[in-house]
Parts: sequence; structure tokens; C-alpha cells
Amino acid sequence: MTSIFRKIYIGHLAASVSVLVIMSLIFIFAIRSSISHWNRDENAEIEKMLLPLISKVYRLRGGLDSNALESALLPYTTDSMYIYVFDVNKRPVLLMNKGRRVTTDAVEQQVGSLSTFLSLNTPAQIKDSSKIVGYLSVNSADFLTYRANRQFIASMRKTVLAGAVTAIVIALAISAFISSIFSKQTSSLVNEITALGNGSRTVTFTHLDTTEFDRIATTEEKLQNQLLKEESLRRQWMQDVSHDLRTPVTAVKVQLEAINDGVLPATTERFASLLGEISHIERLVNNLHDLSRYESPEMQITPVKIYPQAFISDTKERFELLANQKNINFSCSCGFSTPFAADEFLLQRCVSNVMQNAIQYTTPGSCINIAMTCTDENDSDRTITIEVMNTGELSEEDIIHVFDRLYRGDKSRTSGGSGLGLSIAKAIMNLHRGTITASNKDGMACFTIVFPFIPASDGTSI
Repeated sequence: MTSIFRKIYIGHLAASVSVLVIMSLIFIFAIRSSISHWNRDENAEIEKMLLPLISKVYRLRGGLDSNALESALLPYTTDSMYIYVFDVNKRPVLLMNKGRRVTTDAVEQQVGSLSTFLSLNTPAQIKDSSKIVGYLSVNSADFLTYRANRQFIASMRKTVLAGAVTAIVIALAISAFISSIFSKQTSSLVNEITALGNGSRTVTFTHLDTTEFDRIATTEEKLQNQLLKEESLRRQWMQDVSHDLRTPVTAVKVQLEAINDGVLPATTERFASLLGEISHIERLVNNLHDLSRYESPEMQITPVKIYPQAFISDTKERFELLANQKNINFSCSCGFSTPFAADEFLLQRCVSNVMQNAIQYTTPGSCINIAMTCTDENDSDRTITIEVMNTGELSEEDIIHVFDRLYRGDKSRTSGGSGLGLSIAKAIMNLHRGTITASNKDGMACFTIVFPFIPASDGTSI
């Protein structure tokens, strides 16, 4: 595997070299463009100088006389210039190359057909007043023909080469420096994460002056705190499960041993008591299994069409008798009638768990109210709310921990519950993308269930 130092180093170096190559290409293009402009301007100046001379010969001789033209132009020619003079029909009148007169065949051997040459290199018009009397094609020495220009280009090449070498050396140094900084920061972060993965829970994460690394460090700190909390909850959970299982198991074991030894009689009442203890163990194990299943990422709900009025009526029927037995004033209400989609079995279990908790901790003569409402149908984030309120108030500790696994407000743990009912209710709400919260409202303990309203026709999309 390639280290981060090498990757960053190569990346910086590649970027630097790429920029250097691009700048060099731009520089070369600029030099060539400048030379091309220089050549065009030089030719334009020569044409501007020679055209009056040719026009003068035309006026003096009454036409383009080749001998007269040669005499007039010869002083202005150089050994790196060609001058071609054509008549008005673009037939050659005078062809001079490097200060010497040449034939048409000699020129065509170098440049090809003269007609093609003229079509590719537009000649300048020779005029007498406003009358076109011929054409002139001239080309001076190339920019690099002059020694001074060649020395200038050579100096520029040496300068560019020296600059390129210097830039590469600096790029190497800067890349190494930056890469080493990132490598050290990454190594430090990797060591801290490795320590966390190896079981250490006292890792101090270094916050670096880099946004992404700081976000990683902050996230790892949160993860460490979450792991500490989860491990603490797991230990407490194991202790609570052990306690809840040990007590009935011990009771069953002691009674069975006593019956076996003849100390206790094997009566029907005795076996009924043993059956009750075993039933408690069974409920605890089943609830633990259900909670584990509901919290599993693979768990999927089965939404069906639910009529709110029927849902509340069913809830009332199931708990009304139990409430009457405890002399609890029990009332239910529903504020809407539009059917919605949800997993009816799980939703009923969620509400039932909250109701069982309310009945368990409500004293005789008190009251329990269930209210089911829905936000306005024009609301884009329409939600359904189910409030279960019972007489009495929750302590601050209860509000914080009431949904924790195996938490009971009854510290003596003699209430008979498993301590998992509200944890299961919370897991069910998570499956419905909803929430369940506990609070005190109007002098009563209030459990509020909120989940999105899904039209019944769209139930399968939950």
C-alpha cells in the first residue's frame, strides 16, 4: 500500500510539473507568435519602402521594365531577401533572390507553381495613382537570421531552462515539506484511532489546523464517548438482566429443592407460584428477543391501512377493564378520521406498552387519558401524535432514563415489569421514523408519540 506521504508528495509534484509544462508551452507559443508578428511587420516595412520605387520606375519608363527595376531595387536587397515583381496579369517581370536575378524555373523549383504561390501569399498592389499596374511579393530575412536575435532566443532558452530546473527543485522541496506535515498529522490521527479500536477509552484526540482532520477528531471523540456510554449501558444491562433472571430462577430452584427434600409440600398453590416465576422469566426473555429484533437493521415493518377511530376504540377495549379493576378513570379521544398507513401490530404494541406503564404507575382513583391527533392536511410534513397522560409526575432522572433498557422507576424492582416495555416502544417508533418522548404536562406524566402521516394508498412506501 502507498503511504499518504508518497501520495501527497507525488500529487504536489505532478501538479507543479503540470503547471510548469503549461507555462513553458504558453511561453514558447508567445515567442513564436512574437517572431511571426516581427516577420510580418518587417515585410510590411520593406513593401512600404519598395512600392514607391517601383511606381517611380513605371512612370519614368512607361511600364515595368525589368532592367530598370533591377537597378532601382538592387541597393535595397540583401542576401536573405527575395523580391518578385509581377505585371497586372500576375506574370513575372522581375524575380530576384538574395540580390541576384533568377529565372521562373529556379523559383518554381523552390516554391512550386507561381500561381499557387501567389494564391497562398497575397502580393501587394503596385499602383500608379489609383491604377493597379502590377504586384509585388517580398520576404525579408527571418527573425532568426540575425545574430542578435539568435543570441536573444538562446538566452531566453537558457533562462527558461534555469527557471524550470529551479521551479522543479522548489516544487520538490515544498511538496516534501507539505507532505511531511500531512503525513505526521495523519499518522497521529491513525495512531489515536488504532488505540480506540484496540480497546482504549482514554484516547486524547489531537485537533489539528485542518478542517477535515478536525472533523475526524471530533467525530472520533463522539464515538469514544458513545462507546463509553454503550459499554456502561451494556454492563448495567447485563447486571440488570442477571438480577432479573437470578431472582426468579433462584426462587424456583429453592422451592424445587425444598419440595424434593420434603421440606415443602408439593401443593397446587406451590406449583402455581413456580409457574408464575417461570412465566416472568419467559416474558423477560421474549421481550429481550423482540427488542433485539426491532433494533436490528434488517427489521422491516408491514404497513397496512389503519382507521384512527377504530384504532383508538380497540385500544380502549383492551385496557378499559384493567383500568376499571384498578379504579382508574380511563378516557380516549381521536381528533381525525382520515385513514393512514403504518404497521398496525407494532403500533398497537407501542401504545400498549406505554399504557401498561401508565396503569402500572397510576394509583387508584387517578386518571389516564389517550388523545390521537393529526396536523392539518395542507401541512407538507403532516404528522400523527398520540399522547398518553396519567396522574402523577416523572422525576428528572425518570425523564432522562425512562427509555433505557431495563430501567425502572421502582428501584426496588418489585413492580413486576421487565423494564423493556418503553425501550421496545422507542424501537418501534424508530422503525416508523417517529419519536417518543416523556415529559410532565399540566401536572401529569405525559408520553408523546409522533410519527409521519403516510396516506393509506402509499403505505407500501414506508
